[in-house]
Amino acid sequence: MRQALVTVAIACGLPLVLAACADKADKADPRADRDPAVSAALADPLMSDPDLVSQNDGGAALSGGGPASGEVPRPKQGPEEIAAARAAAEALLGGKVPPAPAPRVILSESRLVAAFTPQAMADALALAPATCKQKLAYGFGWAAALPGELAPYPRGHVRVAAGSDAVGCKQRAVSYLTPVPVGEVIDFHYARAAKLGAERRREGGDEVVSGSKDAQRFVIYARPAAEGFTQVEVVTSGF
Repeated sequence: MRQALVTVAIACGLPLVLAACADKADKADPRADRDPAVSAALADPLMSDPDLVSQNDGGAALSGGGPASGEVPRPKQGPEEIAAARAAAEALLGGKVPPAPAPRVILSESRLVAAFTPQAMADALALAPATCKQKLAYGFGWAAALPGELAPYPRGHVRVAAGSDAVGCKQRAVSYLTPVPVGEVIDFHYARAAKLGAERRREGGDEVVSGSKDAQRFVIYARPAAEGFTQVEVVTSGF
């Protein structure tokens, strides 16, 4: 009988002991085991970057369409950025950039007037065989895969790029922005592409440098864009 009473007492007392322990744990300082450095960091006021806070996320997607878009930093501009870009262009050419000739061909409308993606640009210009349609893969790495003579103006900001290395369908299509004026961009691209058989054209409001050498073909379009930028499209085939 005594043993039964002891058993009952233990069974009844154990929940009270556990409750008391739990109550004590609840009242313990939750910061007791926290690392002092972590506590200090959490106690500091939150900081924000005013440049990022002021961004409008409504225009954060990559321009030019294509799959897998994401936020990209705003291109740099201003007198200092333009001067740095010009200096880099002159360094590539070994001196002042010579002026490009006047357009030899003038069309009333640009062939890229309704082309808003690299694939659409490639299709509109038809530099590659028709069997190469819908073969472009998207990725900024394709901008770096352009031949040096057709690379973007120094410090240019690539917006979207696509390309293909499929047999018989080697293509590149790149769109970029630069704060350098349209005329200077055309001068630079013409000088760089001169040995590839470059010629000047004008299509609607677009200034164009185009050319071909053997099975290699290219077209470069430049036009004024919003906020003082120049928008440039480079499309190649066979390089």
